[in-house]
Formats: sequence, structure tokens, C-alpha cells
Amino acid sequence: MACTEPRHLNPIENLWGLLKRRLWGSYDSQPTSITDLYNRIQEQWEQISSDYCKKLIESMPKRISAVLQAKGLWTKY
Repeated sequence: MACTEPRHLNPIENLWGLLKRRLWGSYDSQPTSITDLYNRIQEQWEQISSDYCKKLIESMPKRISAVLQAKGLWTKY
């Protein structure tokens, strides 16, 4: 059965995951307001390096190859 939602092909999912881990791991308390949450997200987003983003983009050929080899099923990505 082929994967109908190939999230593993979308590098933005890795980026969102990194952002979530940074948000959960960088603060001792929950945000106290929408503004506080926005500021935390902005702060963590700005710390993500362009090199990290570039590596995600450059991983696309490997991701596509892995999906083709797995015939659309789950891959390590």
C-alpha cells in the first residue's frame, strides 16, 4: 500500500519538528499569552540556521530515492 500523505518527502516537516523541540526544551513555563507564544516562536525561528535549511533542501534527492525504493511506503525521512 502506497503512502497517501508523503510527509517524509516534505523537508518543512523536519523544520517544524525542530521548532517544536526548541520551543518545548527552551522554556521552563508555558507561554502566558498569544504575544508571549508569538515572541517565543519568533525567537526560536530566528535561531534556525540557513545551513540547516539548506541541508534539508539538499536532502531531497535522497528522500525521493528512498521513497521510490520503498514503493511509497515509510522511509527514515
